[in-house]
Amino acid sequence: MRTRVITRSHLAVMLALAGGLLLAGCSLELFPERDPEPVDRDLADILDRDTLRVITRNHPLTYYLYRGTRRGFDFELLNRFAEEQGLVLDVVLPPTWGDMIPYLLSGKGDVIAAMMTVTDDRRQRVAFTRPYQQVWQVAVGRKDTLPPMTIEELEDRTILVREGSSYDERLQELRSNGLDFEMVYHDERNELEDPVQLVAGDRYPLTVVDNTIARLEQHFYPDLVIGASISEHQQIAWAVRPNAPELLAALNEYLQRQDRSAFFNILKKRYFNSPRRFRIHRGAQVAQFREGRLSRFDDYFRAAADKVGIDWRLLAAQAYHESRFYPDKVSWAGAVGLMQLMPATASSVGVDDLYDPRENIIGGARYLNRLLRIVDENLAPERDDWRNRICFALAAYNAGMGHVFNARRLVREQGGDPDDWIQVADAFVLLEKPEYYRREGYAFVRGRQVRAYVENILHRYDIFSDIVPRTAPDEEKPAEDASLALLDVR
Repeated sequence: MRTRVITRSHLAVMLALAGGLLLAGCSLELFPERDPEPVDRDLADILDRDTLRVITRNHPLTYYLYRGTRRGFDFELLNRFAEEQGLVLDVVLPPTWGDMIPYLLSGKGDVIAAMMTVTDDRRQRVAFTRPYQQVWQVAVGRKDTLPPMTIEELEDRTILVREGSSYDERLQELRSNGLDFEMVYHDERNELEDPVQLVAGDRYPLTVVDNTIARLEQHFYPDLVIGASISEHQQIAWAVRPNAPELLAALNEYLQRQDRSAFFNILKKRYFNSPRRFRIHRGAQVAQFREGRLSRFDDYFRAAADKVGIDWRLLAAQAYHESRFYPDKVSWAGAVGLMQLMPATASSVGVDDLYDPRENIIGGARYLNRLLRIVDENLAPERDDWRNRICFALAAYNAGMGHVFNARRLVREQGGDPDDWIQVADAFVLLEKPEYYRREGYAFVRGRQVRAYVENILHRYDIFSDIVPRTAPDEEKPAEDASLALLDVR
C-alpha cells in the first residue's frame, strides 16, 4: 500500500482559496481518538439565547464576505431558517475540517452547514438532516497531465487527497478491490493551498473532488480537466448533535418546505449555475484574504506598469500563468523567475538578476512592451482594439515573433484577415500539421499551446480585473483608459 503524507508549507498565491475544496465530499476528518460528549442543548435552548451558531468554512458555495455582505449557498439557506425562528445567525469557522464535528459536539456551534457528504462513519457521530443536494466524485487533472477517464486508469497514478475525507474512503475502497495507485495525503494544518490549487498549479498531477466543485473550479482554473466518475451519487446535508431532536425536526421541516421553492431554486441557480458569479465571488474571496492584493509582488507590477503603460493586472495575470508567482521557478527550457524570462531575453531588456522579483517583472514588462511595439508596426492602423493587439504580443512572448509572422502569413494565403487574432490563432493550430509546417518558410509550432497561453492569461486578467481596481485606493490620479500606451523604457 503506497501512502505518504505531504507536510510542506509555503506562502502561495491565491491563499484565499485555501478551503476551496473544503466542500461536498471533501470534508477532512482528522478524527480525535474519541469525540467529546455532546452538550445538552436543543432548539428551546437556542431560542432562549436568540442565536443559532453555524459551523462552516470560507468558500463561495458555503460562506464568505463580498463587499461587506455575508453570502454563500449554505449561509443564505440557513439564514432564512434563522429569520423564521427569530434567531441571529452567528458564523463559527473552525481551523480545519477535522474540528467541525468536535466543535459541534462540544457546543461551539449548533449546526454544520458546509456542503458535508453523508457517510456511514459520520452517521455514527452526528445526526444529518434530509439531504438538499446530490454529488458524485470525479478525478481532476490538468490539460497537460490528463486525469483518468475510467476507474481502471487510476492504476499507477498518484492522487493528492485529504486524509479521512469521503474521497479517501472511496479511494481506499478501490484499492481494496485490487487497484494499485499512490495516495499522497494533504496536510491541511501545514499546507496553505488546497488540493485543487496544487493540481491547477502543476505541483501534483491528480486529485478527487465532487462534480459540482470540479465544474465550477474549471471557470477559475481553465487548465483543469474533469475525468472519470469514481463514485455513485452521494448526499449532502446539514449536521446537528445526535441529542438535538427538536432542532433536527425543525430543520427537516424547513428543508422540506424549501425543496423546489422559488427561493431554493434561485439560490441553486445563483451559486451552482452561474460561472461568472462564481469567478467574481471566488476572486472576491481571494481579495478578502489578501487584503485587496493579488500577490506580494503587486507593488512591483504596479511600478512596471507605470513605466510601460500596461495594465498591472495583465502583468500579474501573465506572471501567474508563467510561474504561479514563484520567483525561483526555472522551466525545462531554462526560463527563469516570475515572468519566465530566458537569459538572452533578460539581458536584452537590462535584467542583471533573473531571480530578483522586481528586476524580473520589469524585464518581462519591457519585453512585452517591445513586442507590442512590433505588433503596432505590423497591424493595420484601424485595428486599435487593445485586446486584439495584446493577443498577438502574448503569442509572441510565448512562441516568438517569427511564429506570429508565419501564422499571419498563412492566414493571408488562405484569404483571411491576418490582423484578426481569432483567425491567426486557428492558423497556429494548423502549423502543428506537417502539410503546413513543412512548407517553405514555415516551421512547426505547438499551436494549441500558444492559443491556450493567450486565452488563459486573458481569462485570468478578467478575473483579476473583476476583483482588484486598476488604481490603488491611495492613488489620487484616475485610472487610465484601457488602451496600452507603448513607451520606450530602454
